[in-house]
Amino acid sequence: MQTEHREAEMREGSGTVECPSCRSLLTAGLRFCRHCGYRLGEGVEEYAETRRFDGSMPTGFKPAGTSAESTTTTTGAPGQWGAMASMPLMQPIAPVKLRSLSRSCRRMGGSWVMWMLLLLAVLTAGGILANGLRGGWLGGEEQVAVQKSFLGVDGFETADEGGAFIQGIAGPDTAVEKAGLLGGDIINSFDGKPVPDAETMRELLAATPVGKTVEVAYVRDGVAGKTMLTTAAQKSFRGLSVFDRRPGGKGTLEISDFERVRVPNSNIYGVQLDDIDRNGPADIAGLREGDIVVEFNDKIVRTNGDFRLRVYEAVPGTTANVVVVRGGERLTIPVKIGRSRG
Repeated sequence: MQTEHREAEMREGSGTVECPSCRSLLTAGLRFCRHCGYRLGEGVEEYAETRRFDGSMPTGFKPAGTSAESTTTTTGAPGQWGAMASMPLMQPIAPVKLRSLSRSCRRMGGSWVMWMLLLLAVLTAGGILANGLRGGWLGGEEQVAVQKSFLGVDGFETADEGGAFIQGIAGPDTAVEKAGLLGGDIINSFDGKPVPDAETMRELLAATPVGKTVEVAYVRDGVAGKTMLTTAAQKSFRGLSVFDRRPGGKGTLEISDFERVRVPNSNIYGVQLDDIDRNGPADIAGLREGDIVVEFNDKIVRTNGDFRLRVYEAVPGTTANVVVVRGGERLTIPVKIGRSRG
């Protein structure tokens, strides 16, 4: 009934009709709404009767309301094309009205609008979050990662008599080595503050700005001393890997095991050799298991970490003077440094 009602309206000859879908005003007689595409009905102005050409027409069939003489014209076109024959091939497209667009949105239920707004909110929030993380939200000021001071040691442990014991030097050109400190030294004062244990040392170091020069009081081989130390940033630390990248690689003595021990009848410590590889550089040079190394290439050795550093930094093929204590006797043994295969 609704379709018949629309067709009746279009055949009344009125100038315009309203699209039942988008409520746009249209020229009467159209079959489809030019705004939303809604089917209006069989309009007179766009109606074309279905016709067959002579060659395809069934035998004895004649469309109603036509005659054989009017089947074709002199132009070879079908005789009756309906009202479309007088209409231009292309119709101008009417501009879209905001009112029609809003009606279409309402007709779609507004669900797509909700999703678009949700997507816009997510993208906006993502941009705000990224800017907040980059710039910081504390007081509106940009937050910069605070660098911690770094000394370049293997670690600290609390000494028996109190203070922070340096376990070893972790690489060349470190802050502790530049200050003249060694593995085995015990720090009991840092920047004028007492250091009773290793934890206090770590806390004081963390609170010290990078690049600050402080006074350090320490004990080495039972003798107290002082030095000035400038802290550094950890990003500048290269570690022992620097020796792997140099021409020739890192040095080796081919000693599988060693440990820190006290030299008998003295206040000093050294590194006792154990499990020396046969026919390796140390074995060929005359080093023996049980020897206690106290110096390597004129540098004091008191911990395993320092001994490892001195061997690695020695250039393969060169000769290093190794001072050992053997049976209470102090010996200097020249050793040709081998090249590490690891």
